[in-house]
Amino acid sequence: MIIAVGLIVLLASAHGDVPADGSLRLTGGAMETTGNVMVFYQGKWGIVCDDGWSLRAADVVCRSLGYLRALGHTDQAYFGTPNEDVFLDNVRCRGDESSLLECDRNPWHDHDCEKSEAAGVFCAPLPGSLSSPLRVNVSNSTPRITSPHEQHTPTQGPETNSIRMPIRLRGGRNEDEGRVEVRVQGHWGAICGDHWTLLEATVVCKQVGKGHARSAVMSSVFGGEHLAKVLSGIDCMGEEDSLDECSHARRSHDIACPEQDFIAGVVCTHELPDLVPNATLLESSTYLQDKQMYYLTCAMEENCASASAYEIKKTVRDWHIHQRRLMRFSSSTWNFGTADFRPESNKADWEWHLCHMHFHSMEVFAHYDLLDLQHNKVAEGHKASFCLEDVQCLPGKQKKFACKGYGDQGISVGCADDYLHDIDCQWIDITDLKPGTYIFRVHINPNNHVAELSYSNNAVHCDLSYTGLSVTVTNCENGPI
Repeated sequence: MIIAVGLIVLLASAHGDVPADGSLRLTGGAMETTGNVMVFYQGKWGIVCDDGWSLRAADVVCRSLGYLRALGHTDQAYFGTPNEDVFLDNVRCRGDESSLLECDRNPWHDHDCEKSEAAGVFCAPLPGSLSSPLRVNVSNSTPRITSPHEQHTPTQGPETNSIRMPIRLRGGRNEDEGRVEVRVQGHWGAICGDHWTLLEATVVCKQVGKGHARSAVMSSVFGGEHLAKVLSGIDCMGEEDSLDECSHARRSHDIACPEQDFIAGVVCTHELPDLVPNATLLESSTYLQDKQMYYLTCAMEENCASASAYEIKKTVRDWHIHQRRLMRFSSSTWNFGTADFRPESNKADWEWHLCHMHFHSMEVFAHYDLLDLQHNKVAEGHKASFCLEDVQCLPGKQKKFACKGYGDQGISVGCADDYLHDIDCQWIDITDLKPGTYIFRVHINPNNHVAELSYSNNAVHCDLSYTGLSVTVTNCENGPI
């Protein structure tokens, strides 16, 4: 099922909300970063034909729409045949153009194409931009780029400072790693490693211009145990531009850490994966199923049922004939980053699950939760990593990971791992749930154990209505947890 999402208008005309000629949008894709390319001209939207279409042209489109780059390009109306007429044909780009209209092309409406030859793109979202790209507004003045970060309000904590603290890395084997030192009250010192995670490390790597955090170090491996400790209890969201925007419990020229060698450090990198779950798939695939507990034996070994199911199994003799109501759904998680997503544990440490006959490479890959309207958790599920593999890939991308035969696990750049609704644990047990309106939340890489370019697009939030007989999921959107 292909659902049109993500209408992104590039150019603003002088007549209000009417797009200017040459404006672009994507239609037909399951995510707003994908779709057939539509161009606006003389009051109407039209198709870009796939004759001459290339990755360079797709790059121009994606960058014009405010995305990072093109992951792939498509032809033959890959996202469905549009109803609009063909407006552009033989579009050939060098790749450095700022607009599709700067590329070589036929005149408007000069083509020999059918509607089934629509050109399309897969775009990579900007790290930290959630699922929404930058908006580029062009009028008679200088073009202005508006980023979601311009709306950002620094996290308020016990202590904040509008003047950015000097920061540096020391003790590493190269300039991309080391213990984190900051200058407080005129003195350089180390940071206590309490509450030090990839989120805090990401802000540090960004602040020192070293990209993103691959590892958050909480030891004296980079030295510093004898340095004065000047910061502790730092708490970041991961999207801040400096540690000053994060909250911190204590700041002084001399702080006692829980342990002397509990020192905050980082290992930075410029290439990481970036997982983005498919939001619209949840809307189209969710349904209810009643199933006897006898058929859930393997799933219950992985804690995929609610607490009342385990109480019944413990106290009721004929527990196996009792039924559970399952809310089933399919999920698909794409890697739109610059590096492959790999499990946190080494292959030698994976656990063999005899019941399902597969290896577990991650303790938890996803959380599935139902929340009431006050955001209290009322039901939950989780997805142990049955296997992480490349189920589908963008055109031009090759599958690299497969679980068969104790194969390597992961999700390649430009590929997705799919979990269909009929797989064990691909559900939330709602047997005890009362009819009502709820929030359905899916959170990928929930513990942030694997480093990513951004953690702000790892969750999907949906509106869910449960009548007691049926369930409806609507308005699913990507965003932070």
